[in-house]
Amino acid sequence: MGKMKADPRTRLLLVISLTTLAVIFNDIISQAMLLLISVALCLIFGNAGIKLLARAKRLLGLFVAAAILQSVFRGGGGVLLAVSGVTIFTTGGIELGACFLCRMAVIIFSAGIIAAAGSRVMIQGLVALRLPYELAFMTTISISFLPMIAADMRDSLTALQLRGVEFDKLSPAGKVKVYRYLIIPVLEGIVIKAKELSCAMEMRAFRAYNKRTSYVLLSPGPKDYIIAALTLAGFAAGLVLYLEF
Repeated sequence: MGKMKADPRTRLLLVISLTTLAVIFNDIISQAMLLLISVALCLIFGNAGIKLLARAKRLLGLFVAAAILQSVFRGGGGVLLAVSGVTIFTTGGIELGACFLCRMAVIIFSAGIIAAAGSRVMIQGLVALRLPYELAFMTTISISFLPMIAADMRDSLTALQLRGVEFDKLSPAGKVKVYRYLIIPVLEGIVIKAKELSCAMEMRAFRAYNKRTSYVLLSPGPKDYIIAALTLAGFAAGLVLYLEF
């Protein structure tokens, strides 16, 4: 499915609306409907959210564990499981845990809406919103460093496995010890890459002039104004319906 072209400011407005409603909504029906809308918009504006979800599959266990903890410590409703008179799971707790999972999924798919636009276009969009170019550039570059950290960690773990370390058979304490020894060299490598990037930017006269020109020029069209109007209307309608019902 081809992605719909839209101004990055329109995408930012969509993401802000979706994530704000995801934080406000606290019932499973509203969260589920918001998740469906997020998935649909992510597919319309590009399927980057699906790729982000695939990359975040390793965090799925962490999300599920956090949802279980919420369902255990924040009860309410009917009792589903009790041990020796101690309530473990309730319908209200399960709903809160499910809301948390939906909220995380909405955030991931919302990030996919932005990621599908490309970093260069998003930088120009942030600049068009009167954000200093240096800050916009720094924000996008810092996001691009996250996959580099993950790749370096994978390479380090692969090197350990080639040396005969069976990481899967280590105890939790042993895994923590391995990660503790690996994280320092990985961070040092990231700092070195950041210094190299800084030197390359200085050699290309970055910040040599107070004003910059850009090859990418943004010009929102009628479609962008329609999407922005529908987004604001949908945000207001969703908020009013949730507060009233």
